[in-house]
Amino acid sequence: MMTVYFVVMTMCSGMEGCVDERKPTAYASRDECMETISAMPAQKGIKYKCRKAPRAELVELRRADGHEAVVTNDTKR
Repeated sequence: MMTVYFVVMTMCSGMEGCVDERKPTAYASRDECMETISAMPAQKGIKYKCRKAPRAELVELRRADGHEAVVTNDTKR
């Protein structure tokens, strides 16, 4: 099964705790994902991570360049 990587943004505040938000763009390799994170500006209270997910769980998979889209909902693959 092919694995894809997503950028996950963790926002933390003192009163509310932390919230994770996954960005919609998928990357084929961890290196691509980490390269994207290194280009993002640093902000107070926000951390970026790369998380992997199986491709079969995705409803829509978009490449970082935005030109290719693969739609799948076949979980047995």
